[in-house]
Amino acid sequence: MSDPSHSMFVRDIMSVNVVTMSPDATVFDVATSMNKMDIGSVIITDQDRPLGIITESDIVRRVIADEKDPKSTAARDIMSSPIIHVEPGTALTEAMRVMARSSIRRVAVLKNDSLAGIITSRDLLRWSPELIDILVESLRLRSEGVKQDDDDDEAIAYGGECDSCGEYSTELVDEDGEYLCVNCRS
Repeated sequence: MSDPSHSMFVRDIMSVNVVTMSPDATVFDVATSMNKMDIGSVIITDQDRPLGIITESDIVRRVIADEKDPKSTAARDIMSSPIIHVEPGTALTEAMRVMARSSIRRVAVLKNDSLAGIITSRDLLRWSPELIDILVESLRLRSEGVKQDDDDDEAIAYGGECDSCGEYSTELVDEDGEYLCVNCRS
């Protein structure tokens, strides 16, 4: 029998019913929705464009630990942005590599610059347990300080607002700590 991870794609296992909220929503509202829906993250969108993600960890580290008021703190103030994403046609093995290289457990799925779904490490492990080997190897390389090819970084796609011009782009590139669109890159 052939390895299913080589013939399966993100679209085959992604969740399409993604909970989204406005960047102006309060962290309290985000946490309430996450609790009510029994989910671990919410995608922050503006006019259906994904700008960032808030996870349970973000709430703990950026609100509770910093003693911020969740009822007056806006989602935009704590979301992880720009958002790392893959496309529906991305192979499961590549999605796992993106997640491992980025040290994330969830990745947005974008199609034509719009949110199409989300995929989590649980989704990947439920459908293709052999992908654990890729994660383990990537984490081993990272912990040993092995420099990965610069080409590997190209596979990580960032979406959100350009730090220079403020325009929305799904092709942001990290240049000296700023996420820049095609027009603002040096």
